[in-house]
Amino acid sequence: MSDNLQEIVERVKAGSRNETDIQALAAAIQTGKLVLASAPGAVGVGGDVTNSQIVPGNNNVTGDGNIVIYGSDAQIIQSLLSHRSGSGQSASFTSLSQFQSLIQDKTEGFVGREYVFDAIQTFIQENKKGYFTIIGDPGQGKSAILAKYVQDTGCIAHFNVQLQGPNRADQFLESVSKQLIARYQLPYDPLPSNATQDGEFLGHLLDEVAQRRNGQPVVIAIDALDEVDSGSYRDANILYLPPHLPDGVYFIMTRRRGVEVPFTTYAPVQIISLLDYEIDSQRDVRLYIQNRVDGSENLRQQIDERQETIIAFTDNIANKSENNFMYLCYVLLDIEKGLYKDLTLESFPQGLQGYYSFHWRRMGMTANPLPDAKIKIVYILGEVKQPVSRQQICDFSGEDSRIVQPVLNEWEQFLHNFIKEHQKRYSVYHTSFRDFLHRKDILEETGLTIPGINQLIVNSLTKGLFDNDEDI
Repeated sequence: MSDNLQEIVERVKAGSRNETDIQALAAAIQTGKLVLASAPGAVGVGGDVTNSQIVPGNNNVTGDGNIVIYGSDAQIIQSLLSHRSGSGQSASFTSLSQFQSLIQDKTEGFVGREYVFDAIQTFIQENKKGYFTIIGDPGQGKSAILAKYVQDTGCIAHFNVQLQGPNRADQFLESVSKQLIARYQLPYDPLPSNATQDGEFLGHLLDEVAQRRNGQPVVIAIDALDEVDSGSYRDANILYLPPHLPDGVYFIMTRRRGVEVPFTTYAPVQIISLLDYEIDSQRDVRLYIQNRVDGSENLRQQIDERQETIIAFTDNIANKSENNFMYLCYVLLDIEKGLYKDLTLESFPQGLQGYYSFHWRRMGMTANPLPDAKIKIVYILGEVKQPVSRQQICDFSGEDSRIVQPVLNEWEQFLHNFIKEHQKRYSVYHTSFRDFLHRKDILEETGLTIPGINQLIVNSLTKGLFDNDEDI
């Protein structure tokens, strides 16, 4: 995939001013795939292309496939992109930039999956238009694959995120419409008032874009259809996706296996399941483990202390993972930290849900008596619809911060956190952990119910509304 970006760089250096190429370069800078370095051999930072530093030099490709440019080559690209920025043509990346951290997070340590990228390319080459969907189980890497595709191609993209947002149809329509308008220089700034009400305006935009694409495909990537808020669209395709597509327009989408979504189309369709590529997945899993071992002296030390060979370690962990990359992420990090030294590799949990059950027990969540406060706090984190502060968790649970904070610390690896309005906010990192919490056997052990947890949250949120009823 990096070769495609290198080819675009070469074309622009040679004098090409193709709009699609320029957009791809700008998107590559936004996602960190293309870097204008501060010095030869030094990797700079992407992002705001008007502030990148340039020094004499040449081009490099780093070990992770990122392209670093400096010298006169960088000056050409810098001048071109700065001119576009000054002309107001960078708005599409304002929309895309909200996903920049997600893309970088999902593509860290990414390996393989060439069979998916090859299938996408073949679909685009063999069809005039269409919808291509990747399906798989939680943790198999659907979002990572799409993030890598967006990073390498610079295509228009939208990521639905159930637990942190955005995941509503109006948010999708606004994001994609703004990207299309800026990329193809369409005269809709600001957006019309009806742009996010249904799919009519998006369909109109796609018809216009199809006339301006200069023979190049228009690719729109959409992640996690299964995480879209079903209440955000009415009697229509999910996200108001158009049933008819103009030639040259392609949607690349992902969704969870076994989750059906409302979708009817008259355009060509292809669905691939990651489960159908077991041999390829096994190869990618082993490569991922090998890269992690090669890149971590501490992990190699832990393997030595276990008196395991790297080959035996790789075999055992790969088999236990069931080709699940989320499992590998958690387990390898645990081993690197020196956890579970009392367990042989053969005793490690099997699969992602097995890992969650294993960790649940190791954290004392099945102790006698049950740690009711800890369990309640974890379930609240699983049910909140947006990131919440520690104080909000205290309010929802009725527990003191001295109880809440240790739970946040213990379950840190399963949580996404960031600073907003000078407060750290938390949410569950991956929906697969929420699936675990919803399991019937786990709920029966805790004595909790999901409606009961949601009622705690509602009671806290509405408490202030009725405290002063007697004064009304």
